[in-house]
Amino acid sequence: MLQQPVVPASTVAYTNTSGQTAFVTIVSGTVTSINVPAGGTQVATATNYTATVAAGQTISITYSVVPTWYWSTFTPAVPASLTAVANTTGQEITVVLAGGTTTHIAVNGTDRGTTTPANVMLPSGTSIVLTYSAAPVWAWMNYLNLDLLDSLGAVYNGANTVAPTGVSGYSEVNALPYAPHAATGSSGFGVGIAN
Repeated sequence: MLQQPVVPASTVAYTNTSGQTAFVTIVSGTVTSINVPAGGTQVATATNYTATVAAGQTISITYSVVPTWYWSTFTPAVPASLTAVANTTGQEITVVLAGGTTTHIAVNGTDRGTTTPANVMLPSGTSIVLTYSAAPVWAWMNYLNLDLLDSLGAVYNGANTVAPTGVSGYSEVNALPYAPHAATGSSGFGVGIAN
């Protein structure tokens, strides 16, 4: 998952500094062109489009009403209608759908929606099938990935730095960051002690 940058002003280029290829899904707004200059070529002229932006590449959008965009490393191409796509990311994914003419959105055979726009949860290991007459666009997002930087540049979730202990290599009691209990001398919380 990538950090979600703010949409720049119309025609202003934004550089993908993530070090990864990003799939940028542009929805809503009023867009007249989307440019990913691989040789300076225009890649789209409408809203509801997913652009592939390689690391170090730029993307610029010409618009009169600011669109929304979703940056992801997970987003696969939208398949043909009635074709299953499995979530093999190992993560819980929210599929954000927009545009197109969709009549069914199913996860493991259970309808989760009928029309777009829609947000559908796609647990790891499940498959999604879209039924449509005009293809929508989608973005596969992991909003619960807390390894990213927040808007202040701090990490939401740091790595676990507690060394494993105990006979089998790990003990929740011995790994707790509390001093030994005075009454029993054991680490973690005292057993059978009442206040």
